[in-house]
Amino acid sequence: SENQPKRGHISSQIIADGDLSEAAATQKLKRNRRGVKSANEIDEWPPLSSLIDAAGNIVDGVDISGFLDFSIIGFPKAGTTSVHRHLSDLTNSLPKEHCDLVVNGTVSLLRNIYDDLVFADNQLLRGIKCPQDVSSDWSMHNYAKYFPRTKLIVGVRHPIFWFESFYNFRVSNVPWKTMLPTSKLTKGCPSGSQGVCANRANFHIFLARLNKTPLSSPSEFELLSQSKAQIDPVRSSVGPVFIYELSQLSNDGFRRDLRDFLGLTKDIPPIPAVDTSGRFDHVTAIKRQTRQKKIDICNREHDAVRSVLMKKARSASTWIRDYFLESEDVFVSDRQYFETMLKSWM
Repeated sequence: SENQPKRGHISSQIIADGDLSEAAATQKLKRNRRGVKSANEIDEWPPLSSLIDAAGNIVDGVDISGFLDFSIIGFPKAGTTSVHRHLSDLTNSLPKEHCDLVVNGTVSLLRNIYDDLVFADNQLLRGIKCPQDVSSDWSMHNYAKYFPRTKLIVGVRHPIFWFESFYNFRVSNVPWKTMLPTSKLTKGCPSGSQGVCANRANFHIFLARLNKTPLSSPSEFELLSQSKAQIDPVRSSVGPVFIYELSQLSNDGFRRDLRDFLGLTKDIPPIPAVDTSGRFDHVTAIKRQTRQKKIDICNREHDAVRSVLMKKARSASTWIRDYFLESEDVFVSDRQYFETMLKSWM
């Protein structure tokens, strides 16, 4: 039915471990089909020194994939904080954002997992949140190399309203810096942009790097406006992807399908919107100042960036619906509703 998460094809697998009971073997097969080992398969945590060598690198040939079951990898201002906070009550999620992989810090992430979770309930899934991961070359490389079965969660929203939200977030939370006018943010992120620019709304290009689509037809490359070499997809697989649109967070079906995707045994509670803007709102003078500097993206002065964002929105909407969702490794709750929301980007 359309209200069920889309499932990818599961190829037949053979369990060659004669020590497993039939029941245990069945459960392990189910976990493997979901794309990631269950957290409790790491029965005893090995000494950290057996995973990290004296030079501070991951030991060659060591498998650390079982230490990270899921990751909320993007996009910023698309409900990642709300999802993270509510999964934290049901999982062993690292607190706050952990963007170690963005700076090629797999060792740092592993140390953080050990520091925070080595004495935690080993039966619970382990996860992190870093909305920058999906757009980071280093992150994707490290997921493919060290965490190829980690389940990835990605949120999207209309690029125009994403831009407005992200811009105003910076205004509210970094009030000592002056944001550039939007007319200077129509391409890449220049100095002073604080990471807010139109190019970061290329959701389809960043998702294409996950290598879940054929990347072979002229029509697909036309939507991406890049060659395969320019996209530079990961060369080995990354884990399955659960994609959602921001408005789905309030849907009961979304919580059920995300629960099933992760393999949780308890229901995810209702997910209210978490307001991450205005951490200085308690200071009246700063709140007044930031209110004056926030933008209304529909105003004429933002015509240039809005025009660019609409072009990206149309391409992203079409590519996600026609290519990304067709992957057997991509899951979505209530595909009909999801596609309706993305069609509104057109």
